[in-house]
Amino acid sequence: PMRLGVCPARLNCRRRCLEYISSGRIHKKLFSSMAPKKSLSEEQQEHLKTNGYLVIRDFASKDTCEALRSRINKLIDEFDPDSSTSVFTTHESKRNFEDKYFLESGDKVRFFWESDAFAEDGKSLQYPKRDCINKVGHALHVHDDVFREYCGSLERIAGGLGMKEPVPLQSMYICKSPRTGGEVGPHQDSSFLYTDPPSVHGVWLSVDKAGTDNGCLWVIPGSHSTPIQKRLVRKDNGEGKTELELVPFEETTELSTEGGVALPTEQGDLVILHGQVVHWSEKNLSGKSRHALMLHVVDGGCEWSRSNWLQYSEGLDFPTFAELNSS
Repeated sequence: PMRLGVCPARLNCRRRCLEYISSGRIHKKLFSSMAPKKSLSEEQQEHLKTNGYLVIRDFASKDTCEALRSRINKLIDEFDPDSSTSVFTTHESKRNFEDKYFLESGDKVRFFWESDAFAEDGKSLQYPKRDCINKVGHALHVHDDVFREYCGSLERIAGGLGMKEPVPLQSMYICKSPRTGGEVGPHQDSSFLYTDPPSVHGVWLSVDKAGTDNGCLWVIPGSHSTPIQKRLVRKDNGEGKTELELVPFEETTELSTEGGVALPTEQGDLVILHGQVVHWSEKNLSGKSRHALMLHVVDGGCEWSRSNWLQYSEGLDFPTFAELNSS
């Protein structure tokens, strides 16, 4: 198959094994309860098709959620804060479009700070390190045993999304910590993870209880019929460097939050989001964390463009669910 990141290519399920990230690693199933092995009912599929989102209550066990939280805390604790100052923000005016650390994170596990993580000197942290991390991404499902096992268990859920070849594209753990957890403005996931035709769906696990006080998801029901407004694309800046630019796509109207409804969730609830449904979350002003794990899935029968921000290093392909579950 043609390799992603080299040219627009058809995602293909006949990919080589994950030897490039698993050499020297001995893997064993960590939790017998990690894999829910649930699929979507016809009623759930219809709700998703009609509304652009679906909430599945009690999807994952408390043990699964706590295992994911424990693992991310360990990864954050081991992360050297001096190795990166990359700040994640959804605000276009504040985004650093030349951030190489972000641009090359598609096939890696990297750590992104909250916008107010640093003190005035720009180096020292204002809060404990765990509370200063915005998210960790974007290939936890490839590199880490715990996240690979959970994400691999979503294969049957992904099989109910109307795709020919569901491909686990991107994973990210969103911390949204007390006081520091920033807002995420209204957006469509297809703007950032575009296939032709559009196919991306987000599968979002509520690791913590989430409400309007600590930054739960908001959606506009039925807004998945809204044309894709913008695309985040790679471009050459003319000086031999790659930059990102958010460009108008099918429409140029700014996304509104009018008609939005809150989606409060309990620990273990799962939310599925159509790639064009408008969704967002507010800043966490509470004293409670709002951890969540998102896996984005695309259809391997659709075209993935080299202009997308997320690319694997040359010579590497996106993994399949079969590979996640066999490694």
